Amino acid sequence: MSLFPSVSTSTLLALAVSPVLSAEIQSTIVAEKLHDPMEIAAAPNGDLIVIEREGRVLRVRPSTGGIFELGTLPVTALRETDRNSPWAREDGLLGLGLDPGFAKNRWLYLYYSHPEKLLNRLARFELKDGKLDLSSEKALLDIATDRRDKVCHQAGSLAFGPDGLLYLSTGDNTNPFESGGFAPIDDRDGREHTNAMRSAGNTNDLRGKILRIRPTENGGYEIPKGNLFAPGTAKTRPEIYAMGCRNPFRISIDPKTRVVYWGEVGPDAGGEGPNGPRGHDEVNQAKQAGNFGWPFVIADNRPYPIVDFTTGKPGEMTDPAKPKNPGKHNTGLVDLPPAQKAFIWYPYAQSTDFPAVGGGGRNAMAGPVFYYDSRRKFNLLGKEDDHTLLTYDWMRGRMWKAKLGREEKLEKLEPLMDQLMHPMDLEVAADGTLWLLEYGGDWYFNKNGRIRSLRPADGNKPPTISIVANGSSYTATTNDPDGERVSIEWWLTQGTHETKVGSGTSLNLTADGYELRAVATDTKGAIAVARVSLQQAPAQPALALELAGKPDKLGFGEEVSFTIQGAADPAKLLVRARYIPPTGHDAGGPQLPAEIEKLASSRQCFACHQVDKTSVGPAYLDVAMKYRDQADTPARLETKLKTGGGGVWGEVPMPPQTAVSDAERESLVRAILELSQGMAESRGSGSGKLRLSPAPESAQAGGAWEFTAEAPGYTAARLRVAAK
Repeated sequence: MSLFPSVSTSTLLALAVSPVLSAEIQSTIVAEKLHDPMEIAAAPNGDLIVIEREGRVLRVRPSTGGIFELGTLPVTALRETDRNSPWAREDGLLGLGLDPGFAKNRWLYLYYSHPEKLLNRLARFELKDGKLDLSSEKALLDIATDRRDKVCHQAGSLAFGPDGLLYLSTGDNTNPFESGGFAPIDDRDGREHTNAMRSAGNTNDLRGKILRIRPTENGGYEIPKGNLFAPGTAKTRPEIYAMGCRNPFRISIDPKTRVVYWGEVGPDAGGEGPNGPRGHDEVNQAKQAGNFGWPFVIADNRPYPIVDFTTGKPGEMTDPAKPKNPGKHNTGLVDLPPAQKAFIWYPYAQSTDFPAVGGGGRNAMAGPVFYYDSRRKFNLLGKEDDHTLLTYDWMRGRMWKAKLGREEKLEKLEPLMDQLMHPMDLEVAADGTLWLLEYGGDWYFNKNGRIRSLRPADGNKPPTISIVANGSSYTATTNDPDGERVSIEWWLTQGTHETKVGSGTSLNLTADGYELRAVATDTKGAIAVARVSLQQAPAQPALALELAGKPDKLGFGEEVSFTIQGAADPAKLLVRARYIPPTGHDAGGPQLPAEIEKLASSRQCFACHQVDKTSVGPAYLDVAMKYRDQADTPARLETKLKTGGGGVWGEVPMPPQTAVSDAERESLVRAILELSQGMAESRGSGSGKLRLSPAPESAQAGGAWEFTAEAPGYTAARLRVAAK
């Protein structure tokens, strides 16, 4: 299957920046259509190594746009063929780190969910002849894990410090959806999967931790000095550097001070309650080994009581200075090290402690620490920002700069960028380029992940380029916004390598390959890439849809019988009929009005929702169909947008949308509900009847009905019938 089935062009994006910055940031897309990319690493030669959640390892060459599949590691992961499975919700290929000697030894470290055993594994692999050699695996560390009943929080970030020590973040491996958004400390028998006292709060367990080891030449590891527990300490693991973590995404090591930073994804409670404080996300800072409190404290050491989940009553309140782990499944120490408060913390609501972060959904990440270096080719920030931590948020699509002062204290927190598409990882290269990995628009099963280079803007706009194919002949068309001369090179991907096959505006291709690229470069070095896939993707099994009597016209309110062939599980079928007015243009599915789409985008609504596809939240069309006949729907949905809620569409709660005004909430809800106009549907059956909708306001003579049948893992069936 082609990585890039359609032509794409790299672009320059003028991103929103803090008003204090004197220059814009140049953002150039160098790779697109990645599948749930998880982590990125910059190799010494300028190449990028990227891993994807379902197991692929890729190499990217930014100068030519080349993307090469190095191999696929077998992993346990949620697959699109069973997207609603309660098993292995956040498992897969999770972490990537390049050995400090990668230029010579070609070693890379991967953290992944084992395909057969109930464990996550940290292992070293070798690249041989441009491929991932699976037989070279050296297993360093196995961490027993639970995958049942929507257990999640695997974390998995890898980072090397300047002293060659390898850090690994692990999540608490706990189901967070059955404790009301408060601490999951359900100590009843049979409820281990909802009890983080067994993992994050356990000194003898490697889950919910930042681990620190020194890899050895033979594929093993040593314990460095300064970890939280000395080797041989009873009921502890010496690999632990920081404990008390919920889901630490992503980690970063200051290259000068060796201080460790990580983003901590927090619990979901929207407000205070008898069972504890509201949920907060955190950016944590560890200047030395320590306990960061979860599941007994959150944020700036706000404590949770020890709740009796049999009665629901809260008991003894945690003392952050002397926290205890009373869990019956705790195999470690009862008396824990003092809890360390977070470096930065913020709830769903507007933050009063750190107002620069705003409000809304949250998923905190920690990026690199920026140091200004006049000898380096690129400095994204100025001298005044020397010693600044970059933080970002996956949900909010924003990035901030946290100026560090003496003793690493926070001096100032300011916005840097926004309108990012689920930023997943941020790494700095030797020349100062920041490589931003964006996960894609959905929660799972993305095909639109991408990589951007972030550099200080120099005023030069890159060219654009497109390709027209005629058999084996290809023609490239370019345009440069600044009127500069543009040169073109043609590159052919063949396996894990590429070959330059021509230059100029046209090419007659005689060699076989995987992908053809035309790379346009202006006189100042800015590039653009257009791609043509030379391989056809294997087709999914297709559904077949038939309407009884094969009508040539259908009217509003009529009933029509249908049958579906080809689906293995009829219970997963969705059949819809959509009225299309005769506008001369159809977008291929329901759409929000342009002004509402712009509003939803500006308020980060699309971080969790899509118009007609389920993401972390329900599709807007599904919401419209569910509530369209209920008179109190507008007021109820507007209230839910304002206050948040959960439990109707799945386990992930919707945070309160405090950044959305009353007028905006009314406009959003009205537009969402209007998506159901002209729609009819049937779920869970391979045959049945559809009652077509009444005439919507947009009804005109000459429209059509579009019938669709969809099921996971199948190509949808579509047919159209004229409307009466």
